[in-house]
Amino acid sequence: MNTTPDDLDGRLKRSLDVGAPDLSTDIVTGAPSRKAPRMVNRGRVAQVAAGSLTAVAAVSVGALVIGGSLTATQPPLFTAASSSDGARIAGAEAAMGADAMIMPWVQYEYLAGDGLSTAGGTGSVYELRRVGTPDDTLARIASLYGVDGSVERSEWFSDDYPSYVIGPEDGSAPAVTTTWVGTGTWWYSNPIPFRDEVPSPSLAPMGAEAQALAAELFAGAGLRISPDQVVVYTDEWQTTATGHLVVNGQRTALDWSVSWSATGDIQWASGHAVEAVERGSFGTVSAREAVERLADWRWGAAPGPDFQGDVSFIAADTPVSSGMARTEGAVDEPAPGEGGSSDPGSPGDGVAPVEPVEPIEPVDPVDPTEPTEPEPEPTVEPAPEPTVEPVPEPMPDPMPEPEVVTVTLDDATPTLLLMWDADGNAWLVPGYAFAMPDGWFSGVVSLVEGVIELPEPMEFDIMPMEEGVVEDR
Repeated sequence: MNTTPDDLDGRLKRSLDVGAPDLSTDIVTGAPSRKAPRMVNRGRVAQVAAGSLTAVAAVSVGALVIGGSLTATQPPLFTAASSSDGARIAGAEAAMGADAMIMPWVQYEYLAGDGLSTAGGTGSVYELRRVGTPDDTLARIASLYGVDGSVERSEWFSDDYPSYVIGPEDGSAPAVTTTWVGTGTWWYSNPIPFRDEVPSPSLAPMGAEAQALAAELFAGAGLRISPDQVVVYTDEWQTTATGHLVVNGQRTALDWSVSWSATGDIQWASGHAVEAVERGSFGTVSAREAVERLADWRWGAAPGPDFQGDVSFIAADTPVSSGMARTEGAVDEPAPGEGGSSDPGSPGDGVAPVEPVEPIEPVDPVDPTEPTEPEPEPTVEPAPEPTVEPVPEPMPDPMPEPEVVTVTLDDATPTLLLMWDADGNAWLVPGYAFAMPDGWFSGVVSLVEGVIELPEPMEFDIMPMEEGVVEDR
């Protein structure tokens, strides 16, 4: 489609007699990055100084057709989750409080390399909606894995985490559970008795057999993928197969898994009751522009398994045990004559001899018939209040300056990223997976500003990291 300004002007001219034009959404969502025409107010008439008929036509029409819906404005699709919303996000765990963080040793400064594209584009956004009901989901999974019983509220049920279960929750027999928030995550558990020795060779399926069995189980749970899209991990104890939700030909970060023990029995499985619903196509920024967003956590999101690289660990220079464990020392033996025997009366045991005691003179007994006057109670003077001198607080140690590392990025792959909103719901949004020099990837949302609403930036109380603490980044 020709999108030159002249062609757009012509289409808008012809559309004034028939209604609102059906424009591409990137024209609207990309508007914040363009300069607006300068308006000159002369009396009651506003004239466009820029001289573009496109702007005049857009104002005259008063509404644009976006995704088949006539609307004067395009509100954000959703509000991205902040750290305070983490408790509502399925599978998320708060690593620290919302008002405190640990000072890292390394601070990265990202620069856009010459290899990054300067071209923007468009990308589809998908809402991951829960399918059916908790009862439907549990009944289907229970039938798939042979669990008998009826749907009950879990003992962990709450308004924030409405959880349901079929089977016992004490681990005495197989059970399936779901928490009906987010993506409707479900779990199957089979408490196989522990064995000191595992069958050798393992009776668990492997290779292509495990891929085929897993793909069949995933299909029964709502995920349809081909066996060659299933990844299998095998050791002497178990075989685990994992498949990912594929949307628009891309493997996303949402996964289904099943694991067999060495006895050949399924010991656990997990998945989601969800479907991907496309919510429209929107403008995206270039990879070069997206580099600036790496410093803002609010633009971060999870790439799929094709971009799960090495995990970096930041460790102290001193051993982990430094300051964490008590040093054990040798116990000094008592010297001769300094004690150590359990019998204090035995000679030569190191206990000093007992000195003889002088006899006590007898006291005349008191005649009980004679009256006695009570002795006056002694007067006790109250002790003076001790004077407590205020102890000055020690001056805090100066904060260590983190090492600044400049990283130039030249490799960015467009892909779908998993992102959570403030209500705990999941979305797939367009973004980039930036390849980092250490072998890992960082996902950054590429949607133009305004398509999603970002949470307010947080202020952190920076705390220096204690020696001996290992941080997983």
